Amino acid sequence: MMAARRRFARVVAAEGTALTLDAAEPVAGAYAGGVLRWFDGGNAGLISGVAGSAGTGVTLEEAPPHAVAADALVELVEGCDKRLATCAARFDNSVNFRGEPYVPGNDLLTRYPGA
Repeated sequence: MMAARRRFARVVAAEGTALTLDAAEPVAGAYAGGVLRWFDGGNAGLISGVAGSAGTGVTLEEAPPHAVAADALVELVEGCDKRLATCAARFDNSVNFRGEPYVPGNDLLTRYPGA
C-alpha cells in the first residue's frame, strides 16, 4: 500500500531548505511530514524530513549537508499529520486509525468550576 505513496522526482532548483522538483505533488500538502531520500550527488543515501510541500515546491526540515547536484534524483514518501480526517480522506484507512480524536483537550481540565 505504501508503494502508491512513493514517487521519484528530479530536483530542478535548491536553495537552503527549499527545493523545486520537476513533478507536482498528487494532493496539496501530501509530502508534509514525510521523508525525502537522496539518490544522487553528495547527499546520496541520506534521508531528509519534509516540513512542508506545495505544488512542485518542498521545504525540508534541515538543509542538506552537501551541495545539491543539478538534476538530482530523489524519492518522496507522503507524510501523515496524524489526524482522523487525513487518515480517512487521503489514505482510506480510518479503520486502523490509532489516535484519540474525540478526547477533550487540556482546556477542559483547566476550567475553574462554576466559571
